[in-house]
Amino acid sequence: MNNFHSVSQSDKKIPFTQKIGYKLTASFLIAMLFVLSIGLFFNLKMVQKNYSLLTYSQFQGILDAHEFAIERFLVGPETWSEHLANEHELRKIFSETQLSLENIKTLLNKHEIVFFADMFVNFIDKNGRVIYCSDNCDYLGHSLLGVDLIRRVTDSSATESAIVSYNDRFAFYSVSPVFTDNSRSRNTGYVIVGKTIDDNYMADIQINNDVQIAIVRDRAVMASTIKIDNNPLIDIPLPYIEYLRLLKQHGQIIEIEFLKQKYFVTARNIKRMSSDISGSILLLKPRRELEEIESTLFTKYIYLCLFSFVIIIITGTAITRRLLSPVLSLTNASIETAGGKHGIRAEIMSNDEFGLLAANFNAMLITIEEQHHYIQNQNESLEERVERRTRDLNRAMNDLKKLTVAVEKSPVGIIITNARRVIEYVNPMFTQLSGYSKEQAVGRTPRLLKSEHTSEEELQQLWKQVSSGSCWRGDLYNKTKSGRLCWHRVLITPVKNETGRVTHYLGSLEDITSIKEQEDKLIQQATFDTLTGLPNRFLAQNRLNQTLSAIQRNNNKGALLFIDLDNFKEVNDTLGHHAGDELLKSVAKHMTKVVRNEDTVARLGGDEFLIIIGEIKNRSDVEYVAEKIITLIAREFVIDNTPVFVSASIGISIFPGDGTRSESLMKKADSAMYMAKKQGKNCFCFFSPPSEQ
Repeated sequence: MNNFHSVSQSDKKIPFTQKIGYKLTASFLIAMLFVLSIGLFFNLKMVQKNYSLLTYSQFQGILDAHEFAIERFLVGPETWSEHLANEHELRKIFSETQLSLENIKTLLNKHEIVFFADMFVNFIDKNGRVIYCSDNCDYLGHSLLGVDLIRRVTDSSATESAIVSYNDRFAFYSVSPVFTDNSRSRNTGYVIVGKTIDDNYMADIQINNDVQIAIVRDRAVMASTIKIDNNPLIDIPLPYIEYLRLLKQHGQIIEIEFLKQKYFVTARNIKRMSSDISGSILLLKPRRELEEIESTLFTKYIYLCLFSFVIIIITGTAITRRLLSPVLSLTNASIETAGGKHGIRAEIMSNDEFGLLAANFNAMLITIEEQHHYIQNQNESLEERVERRTRDLNRAMNDLKKLTVAVEKSPVGIIITNARRVIEYVNPMFTQLSGYSKEQAVGRTPRLLKSEHTSEEELQQLWKQVSSGSCWRGDLYNKTKSGRLCWHRVLITPVKNETGRVTHYLGSLEDITSIKEQEDKLIQQATFDTLTGLPNRFLAQNRLNQTLSAIQRNNNKGALLFIDLDNFKEVNDTLGHHAGDELLKSVAKHMTKVVRNEDTVARLGGDEFLIIIGEIKNRSDVEYVAEKIITLIAREFVIDNTPVFVSASIGISIFPGDGTRSESLMKKADSAMYMAKKQGKNCFCFFSPPSEQ
């Protein structure tokens, strides 16, 4: 260490002419050439940036022009649709109950209405049925386009326009409502005028021959001036993620390679699009002009590099001859030291920086020898630490064995999968619950338990949640190996590594079939009559509310029948309650056969029944049902070998005419039933207000 210090002090007395710094003066020439190369490189980048800015400005102008052209193009279909919708005779035809295709064709021929070759016309009634389609829409399959646009026209009662698509085509699309002559609020149909967007249209409105244009939906090209072997482009020539980035970052330009040629590319969303689709304008410009500029700069760069290389060789040779001797001395000393020899020292051959380096190298060797003895002393303590960590590892292994035993003996089924959801481990309880042995389950996925009662959407939502790092807990209706269906309560937990990435999934399941069966039994007892099996009062009122909502939505009619058995008390008093119960079950069975499957027969309690008829055309439909019920109940019933005769009194309320609330309708039907009893029983009465009775 003292020698090293003395060398450092003598360094201050070395004359400048003896230092190696002056010998490296020639290196400045190399540095200058390097800086020149860097400057040329940045000059190339600046040319690229300026050219990109010019291309960006050109692209923006073309995109703005095309958006303006699209807006102007929509004026034509709008004018046609509004003109046809305002035709008096067309309004008259749409006001008819049964629309006639012949009437529409006669109207068009009478007025000599002629459509352009690239336009098509649809007439649609208020129910959305296509009743006329011009010859020009044959290639569209007489299909209805722009359903969302028609919905907007219905809401606004005004003409709406947008660009819509059908299969692989775009079209300018205008929809006008057809009103009656007497009312602007009553919509009787729609007039639809469309103008197709194809490759010819794109070629006609192309602004710059050097810039190619395409209209795109998702990745499919709807119309284009871009050709491949004289065929229109059908798919955008860049990855979908890059394309979405272009659409989100307005005004961005990227470079792509397509058909062995580089292009500048940009894209912009089309504003006038129907909300159920997405569309955009794509622009491509060849990079040839910029490549010519780059090629010229690159050629000059190569010549300059060759000149610099010659200078480096000449200068490097001279410097190497001056510096090689002391460097070789240091190299030999380092090789011998690396070979294991001790006491090696480098020869100090000069008083410049290499002499100082040799002295420091010798001081370093001395320090290494001292540290070698220190390391030997540390080896003994290192061995002690290794033994201590080995003991800790053994304890951890014992804990792991205990955990393994706990999982194997767990009363809950355990399943472990890898990140790809392939099963790697199941415990014995899983085998007992599922019927699959460990060998049969490992290597498969948890879908082996899936039954037809679990939808794909539910499973996808489950895995989406756990893949994001969250736990999922819920009940699944699974199927065992034997085909038995059972309820499992499932908990799935993602297992992450130190970086937070999910590596495994840990699942547990337990059989809760008996609990589910008990819940279903309680629900059955709470909503159905235990004697007849019919819906009870609570469920009947719930279904009545549902029927009322459906009737109001569809503008239909329904009926509520309140039925009470006449002389039922005498049956209980003479034959006993058992006979009365048997009679009620027989009556319930007969009434169920009378009504449709979608109608409801319920028992309110005692000998009172309720029938909900969901859809009727007129009162005669209800009278038919009531008469049939009266006839069936008035027949002879044999209970315990004893003939029994009863009859029925029926009260009827019609909704929505008699009301739109379930409580009010039931009270009115009950009131009508008492009127039937006053009229001699064994008959039915419709509800009528007190003023009409």
